[in-house]
Amino acid sequence: MREERTIHLIEIPIGGKDGFAWNRLHGEREDLCEALLKEETESRRKVLQTRLRNVDDALDRLMSVRDISTAIH
Repeated sequence: MREERTIHLIEIPIGGKDGFAWNRLHGEREDLCEALLKEETESRRKVLQTRLRNVDDALDRLMSVRDISTAIH
């Protein structure tokens, strides 16, 4: 499973609620990727992959909407 995503720096929210949510989600994404690399059991990998997809979806929604409350719920 490899998906290429390009995020332009101009699109990344820097301050305020959007910036906080972006940083939190991006940090969680990095943690999930590290955990996936270390995980040995297939069932746990599937759980981590599902969570990673959910975080990626939330990041995508954050990039496409102005109302942060709808992006992360």
